[in-house]
Amino acid sequence: MKEYITIHNIGPLKKIDRLEIAPFTVLIGESAIGKSTLMKVLILMRYLYKRANIRSFLRHSEITKSPFRIRFESLVKATNLVSMFKDDSYIRYEVTTDSGNVYTIEHGKTIRKIELPEINKEDLSFWKESFVSENRNVIPAWTANALTNKNASLGFYFHETMNDFAQAVREDKQYDLSYLGLKLTVKHPKGRPAKLMVSPSDDAYTPIELTEASSGIQTSTPLSVIVQHFAKDYSFKNAFRRSVLDYLYDNELLTKFSPVIELADLPKYVHIHLEEPELSLFPDAQCRLIDDLVKNASIATSNDRHMSIIMATHSPYILNYLNVLLHQHAEGRAHVDADDMAVYRIFEGTAQSLMGVDEKGKAIVDTYDLTEMMSVIYHEFNELSK
Repeated sequence: MKEYITIHNIGPLKKIDRLEIAPFTVLIGESAIGKSTLMKVLILMRYLYKRANIRSFLRHSEITKSPFRIRFESLVKATNLVSMFKDDSYIRYEVTTDSGNVYTIEHGKTIRKIELPEINKEDLSFWKESFVSENRNVIPAWTANALTNKNASLGFYFHETMNDFAQAVREDKQYDLSYLGLKLTVKHPKGRPAKLMVSPSDDAYTPIELTEASSGIQTSTPLSVIVQHFAKDYSFKNAFRRSVLDYLYDNELLTKFSPVIELADLPKYVHIHLEEPELSLFPDAQCRLIDDLVKNASIATSNDRHMSIIMATHSPYILNYLNVLLHQHAEGRAHVDADDMAVYRIFEGTAQSLMGVDEKGKAIVDTYDLTEMMSVIYHEFNELSK
């Protein structure tokens, strides 16, 4: 499957044409340049395509009445994107399936109504979208005070992140935080919020509560936990029941339901959208975290699902580490094939690919964009030292 996104005149994004979204996609650029905007538009269109799949699945299964009414303006409002749209804003989202069929969803001033494509039987799939917000550092304290936060709001994307994290820690469990040499233990005392304890992988010292851990641990733990949950434990069966079977039951349509394909046979996709994975982490830990994310995407493949990751970053360390991911092949190390990686610099409303080849014809990421500043600093220091 291949995905492409076209975005014209939405927020700071002026003209991005048929940008390919690879299974591992990285966006770099200055602050407020449009990286998060691109991800938010992408997840919106992916959400619509997910609905198209469910609606098509029902129609192929003899259910002609759809549970989904598409009101694009309501979705834009719910996701706090209204101020980004202008009179000449335009979006085109395109999916090319493995069978070669192409499905598109468009929005623009001259398009009166969003039309969801009818997905052929052989192209049906089931999707899950997750957005990991940059303000995830609030999650440890929010979880510890869950009983008093019921009516509080920190915005749509924070609560999407919080809901995914809450689902991941709903049961007693242990999560690997090996990029920091740690582990997270989840316990549920009766009648109290979940207790989240961080301890070294070798149990060398006494566990501490996540709320008392360093800022890097508090910020990166929700990200890591969410990715591990969707790679290993997320139940597509339960999600299918909530999306489809509950609707059929509530509308007395179960007797008419003749599934064209069993859920177990549907290709399953998890799309993770990450804002600034590097937040509050030492450079070495940033690289080890990226390693872990890629490894979990591989684990997902062995667990009946495909996981793709798109992230927005400012980190020169992550950008440079992408070349390690491309070329390392040692057992136990993370690796990304060149065909599965895309790296874009978002600049002046456009997107520029940083993927290229070296003198030997091997794939490489052009890291000059985020390493130039180091040379400037070094030159300035040398001038001052004269």
